[in-house]
Amino acid sequence: MHTPMPFQKITRTYRHLARLRRILSVIFRNGFGFLFDKLKGLLPERIHAGNWEELANSPVSMPERLRNIMVELGPTFVKLGQMLSGRPDLIPLDYIHEFTKLQDSVPPFPYETVREIIRKEFGGEIEEFFQEFDEEPIAAASIAQGHRARLRDGTEVFVKIRRPDIESSIRVDLEILALLADFMEKYDAELRFLRPGKIVQEFARRLEEELNLDLELANIQRFARQFKGRQGLVVPRVWPKLSSPQVLTIEYIRGCKGTDLEGLQRLGIDRKIVSHLGADLLLEQFFVHGFFHADPHPGNLFFLPGNRICYVDFGQVGRTSKEERKNFADLLTAVLRGQEKRAAKLLLRLAEYENEPDLEVLERDLTAFTDHYLYRELDDLTAGPILQEFYSLCNRHQLGLKPHIYLMLKAIGESDELGRTLNPDFNIVHHLRPFLIKNLLNSLNPVVKTAQVRELAEELLDFIKIFPKQQRHFWQQCLEGKLLVNYHLQGLERFQNFINHGLGRLCLALIQVGLLVFSGLVIHAGRPPLLWGIPVLGLLGILCSATLFSMMLWDIFRLR
Repeated sequence: MHTPMPFQKITRTYRHLARLRRILSVIFRNGFGFLFDKLKGLLPERIHAGNWEELANSPVSMPERLRNIMVELGPTFVKLGQMLSGRPDLIPLDYIHEFTKLQDSVPPFPYETVREIIRKEFGGEIEEFFQEFDEEPIAAASIAQGHRARLRDGTEVFVKIRRPDIESSIRVDLEILALLADFMEKYDAELRFLRPGKIVQEFARRLEEELNLDLELANIQRFARQFKGRQGLVVPRVWPKLSSPQVLTIEYIRGCKGTDLEGLQRLGIDRKIVSHLGADLLLEQFFVHGFFHADPHPGNLFFLPGNRICYVDFGQVGRTSKEERKNFADLLTAVLRGQEKRAAKLLLRLAEYENEPDLEVLERDLTAFTDHYLYRELDDLTAGPILQEFYSLCNRHQLGLKPHIYLMLKAIGESDELGRTLNPDFNIVHHLRPFLIKNLLNSLNPVVKTAQVRELAEELLDFIKIFPKQQRHFWQQCLEGKLLVNYHLQGLERFQNFINHGLGRLCLALIQVGLLVFSGLVIHAGRPPLLWGIPVLGLLGILCSATLFSMMLWDIFRLR
């Protein structure tokens, strides 16, 4: 599900005009029309009409209204709200609290549809592949639903089946969202720093991963390979021959969630051991492999007898490069050691921003942030409040963390919260230290330093090789008069729009005059067919000319 180019967005969205009008109607009706004020003149009155005073005095808050909009507009918007509920570095906390209430549960689709999908994907009836297959799903969400089943050899499995036609309906909404995001980014300076276009792109990428169950299969296989032989971890077995982009067959896991403390006790699970094991597994994913489960909330973690942990639902994973992992570890080290100048530079490497913030002010805020927590007892530190204050700091400086960096911080917060639920003495910082020390020692390792120098030398050599060729090409373009210079003058957008609009009016006026002249000649010639003694073709020309004149008058008075 690739993000279309701007021209494609416009043409495709035109084909989905009814859905676009529906979305805008719901947005305006709930008091968020100010985001699209420039569209009001282009929309029918019934779409953007509303009692604004009544909305302003309504007891329903803006965050709650926005949540209601998402529920009313369906699965794509509910998913968007759920994604934004995990980005306190981008949106205020009162919106976060409302978006966490969004439930991804919808009525299941019929069992006959399940049979049809299995038949289409695998070329046979359900009975050919499964000894048992429960007709009622265990869970039903907006993307897929899951059924318990048993293979022909008696193995108990979980079969995840994507909803039919869900991809086409989501693609329509994503194209419209991309168009609206581009509009807001262009015309609303207050929202521009949030980069709504990039949020929609990231959202589309995450939805693409969830929609393609083949990707989830590959994620499970890679996760199993990187943790092969790891003590205490169980990775669900998969059946590739009974899986496809629309169906995923995996091992059915019978375990206990971390929030079910009584269940853990019945299974004889040592809560202290599994709390430490969970933190170590998570940090290994970050700092050793660079490939991690991106949604490790308690519902996606099962605890099994023998003090083992099993991750489920690999629809969303995160990937980080070696450089990102090193910068992330260095940032945590700099914060813990009170190195504000270094922390500020590292934060900028891990964030996205339109205008570079004032480095001196950022360093001062980081100093206040570290002073708030650095001199407390380690056991008094809790990841949740620390991360919330850090996200607020990023928001003040209009810094948006790179998606996978944010997912790592979010997972650390969730791991700390779950660990404290299991074990009151748990502290994620105790587990972070060995990984940060290892990162520091690696950076001082002569072998690593030699490899870095060699890599830098290779890059420098490549540059030296291509530099003469690039210079020769540059001067050749200059001498032949073929040099192209791209430039953009900021602040002239409104003037450019005015010129474009004026040219449009001029073209309409010329067409109108042409139609009048043409109609006059036809009427003077008196050529049949006639209506009331006047040539029909001449009457049609006058009618078209009058219509164009009316459109021009309406456009002039609308923009006053």
